[in-house]
Amino acid sequence: MKKMDALTGNEFDIHFIDMMTPHHAGAVAMAKDALSKAEHPEIKTLSQDIIKAQEAEIKMMADWKTKWSK
Repeated sequence: MKKMDALTGNEFDIHFIDMMTPHHAGAVAMAKDALSKAEHPEIKTLSQDIIKAQEAEIKMMADWKTKWSK
């Protein structure tokens, strides 16, 4: 996180994506685990929502990184 303090502009944006992608991937992994282990349907529904949203955001950030890294 300290590195982000020194970055601005496109370099900041790329580093932000690099930091957020594994964070989102971790959320997806936890949600998938919850789908198979949770008892309450509310947790299963939330997990499905998290997986859908976070996977879409991971793809979006990957697309941006490709576009902005040229």
